Amino acid sequence: MALSLILRSSSRLPALVNASRISCATATHNPLLCSSSPVNNVRPISVSPTRQSATGNHVTLWQAERLLSLGMLGIVPVALVFPSQGADYLLAISIVMHSHWGLEAIVTDYVRESVFGNILPKAAHGLLILFSAATLAGLFMMAYNDQGLGKTVRKIWGLKSN
Repeated sequence: MALSLILRSSSRLPALVNASRISCATATHNPLLCSSSPVNNVRPISVSPTRQSATGNHVTLWQAERLLSLGMLGIVPVALVFPSQGADYLLAISIVMHSHWGLEAIVTDYVRESVFGNILPKAAHGLLILFSAATLAGLFMMAYNDQGLGKTVRKIWGLKSN
C-alpha cells in the first residue's frame, strides 16, 4: 500500500537532494536568481501508477518482496506451532503485504491507461488498497477478538491446540 509507493519512488530521492544544491559560481550571487537554483531544478513527482511503474526503483521493491517471502518461511511455521497474538499480527501483516504486492503487479500489468483510459486503472488501484486494508482489518480483528490465526488454522486442519 503506502510502503510500495515509498519503495517505488525511493530512486527519486537522490535527485531531489541533488537539485537542492546551489551551483552558482559566486557566493555573493543570489541563489534564487541563479539559473540552477533549487526552485528551477525541482521537478514535480507524479503519483500516476503507470508513471511510477515505468520510472520507479524496481530493485528496491523486488528486494523487499523477496525479503518478505523469505521471512514468511519462518513466520508461518512459528504462527502455527506457537500460536500467540504477536505471531498472529505478524502473520496477518505478512500475508496482506504479500498478496497486495502480487495483486498490485497484476492490476498494473493488465489494467493499463493505454487500454482502459485514465479512470479505470486509478479505480482498480483504489479498490485494491481498500481490499487490502479491509483484509488486514479483518485479520487483526480475528487475532484480537477471536482465537487467533494460528489456532484457527490448526483447528481447520484438525490439529490439537493447547
